[in-house]
Amino acid sequence: MEETYRFLRKVEHRLQTMFDLQTHLMPTDPEALRTLAIRLGYPPASPWEDRTGPADRLLADYRAKTEWNRKILNHSLHDAFLDDGEAAAEPVVDLILDPSRTPEAIAAALAPYPFRDRETAYQNLLALAHEDFEFLSQARCRHFFAAIVVRLLHEVRQTPDPDLALTNLEKVSASLGAKAVLWELFNFNPPSLRLYVRLCAGSQFLSDILINNPGMIDELMDSLLIDRRQTATAIRAELAALCKGAEDLGPILMSFRNKEWIRIGTRDILGREPVRDVTRELADVADAIVAQVARTCWDRQIRKHGIPRLPDGRRARWAVLALGKLGGRELNYHGDVDLVFIHEGDGQAECADGRIFNEQFFTELVRSVLRALGDHTERGVLYSVDTRLRPHGSSGPLTIPLESFRSYYQDVSKTWERMALTRARVVHAPGDFGKVVTDAIREQLAAPVDGELFRHEALAMRKRLEASRGKRDIKRGLGGQADIEFIVQFLQWIHATPETPELLKTNVWDALDALRKAGFLCRTAHQELRASYDFQRGLEGRLRMLHNRNATDLPEDAGELLRLARGLHYNQANPDEAVQALNSDIIGFTQRTRAWFDRLLRVDQDQDATGRRPSHENTETRTS
Repeated sequence: MEETYRFLRKVEHRLQTMFDLQTHLMPTDPEALRTLAIRLGYPPASPWEDRTGPADRLLADYRAKTEWNRKILNHSLHDAFLDDGEAAAEPVVDLILDPSRTPEAIAAALAPYPFRDRETAYQNLLALAHEDFEFLSQARCRHFFAAIVVRLLHEVRQTPDPDLALTNLEKVSASLGAKAVLWELFNFNPPSLRLYVRLCAGSQFLSDILINNPGMIDELMDSLLIDRRQTATAIRAELAALCKGAEDLGPILMSFRNKEWIRIGTRDILGREPVRDVTRELADVADAIVAQVARTCWDRQIRKHGIPRLPDGRRARWAVLALGKLGGRELNYHGDVDLVFIHEGDGQAECADGRIFNEQFFTELVRSVLRALGDHTERGVLYSVDTRLRPHGSSGPLTIPLESFRSYYQDVSKTWERMALTRARVVHAPGDFGKVVTDAIREQLAAPVDGELFRHEALAMRKRLEASRGKRDIKRGLGGQADIEFIVQFLQWIHATPETPELLKTNVWDALDALRKAGFLCRTAHQELRASYDFQRGLEGRLRMLHNRNATDLPEDAGELLRLARGLHYNQANPDEAVQALNSDIIGFTQRTRAWFDRLLRVDQDQDATGRRPSHENTETRTS
């Protein structure tokens, strides 16, 4: 090595004196390379030697000495990074350091790992050891990957589908743009390696985000290393700062959403926070994006048409309502965003180009919001927006005056629409208009109802919903999430009064707590329904993580069930036992949920004519 070092220093010195530059690059010009060779002591061998002879002999010596150095360095790095217990794994490390191996050597090196397709696994490993950008150091990437490959394969071996896990690892890593940075991180922070493998093996949802959005290495590393929860206020403030002064919000919003999904999903995979907090943060991200789009579209609309005004000259305001899971601040991955739009009243806006009535003004405004949120672009779709929960459904106007909204729910709405209204929440409104709309909603929810009629309509609606789905549907099937939601919404409608606004929580968890505190749920019902909702929302979230689609049906394939069980932290060593434990919990939770549904929606003889219980007394005994 000392001889090689002196040789390289001599070449470096001659390069710098010849070209009067602080350079370490061999010249590419043939004549300059020939001159360098001669000055380094490689004169022409004879008058008849080809002009490239001196350069060829210099390059041959250079390659011979540096290749020997590289072999020494390879094994030095290998030995420095390997733990004592990993010495037996040297064959797989040699696959990385010396890729030109025989098929027999490849098969022997990968034999300890349960790959179904060893050739594909081998190609994936070679790709992981190779930078996809030529300007990045290939040697550095290869050495750092060799240092962690044994631990990486150990983690891959623990996954339900090692072939799929390694394939996802290769695709995700290729999209990030600087593999050596990751391998160096994993070498000094083994827990981050374990999480990375779990992310690629257990979440096609997160993997596809990273694969389809190249260059997210900083976002991924932040998620792997930083354990942080974000408040709704912080999320909105960060997005507002990113959008300040921007003309085209599309790329900013998409990048922000993806970054937040990676952060939230990574914490979810690790089980760092309960499903209730995961769904809340997903909803807070959607809230921030909807509100940002609403503000931007409003600014553009008033620049175009002027400010809409009421007949008395006051500025006409508007509100964006979220219903469904977003309204409850419990959105899931791939969750639809249910929106309803309300404006203050009739009137008109005036600008230099003429006047426009408020109905047209706000309809144009809503359409621009819906385009920004839900249109397909080359970057994809921000959110799948559903506006069918608005008054009169798909046949109704996109936005409705507040007074028309009030009268619709008072005189026209159906049972399912009134139940859906329990989830309504204002996500954007100027000034105090949000409070005005919220008060109008609570006024409708607290109005007296015919409890007997409401009960029978709710039961009939639930029966139709259940019949429309398969038996493996965890959301709408027997004992699924819909049973719990129907229980909550029914009890809210029956028991809410102007004096008990605390019952009107849009979030199912919060509503269960409020109903228990008010005495409309016994302790056992409250505990079992909460536990069931925790389990079922977690199950749904993991299904969507696993398949990257809006899935609510349990898989029938044993391998898919095992992946689901592992993703939900059923860590029994025997795969069959893990699947059996998952199935047992599914059956137990759905049976208990359906039992409470049947008991709580039965016909009670001690209700008054309005359908409300005469008092809160003895509720514990009636529902226990």
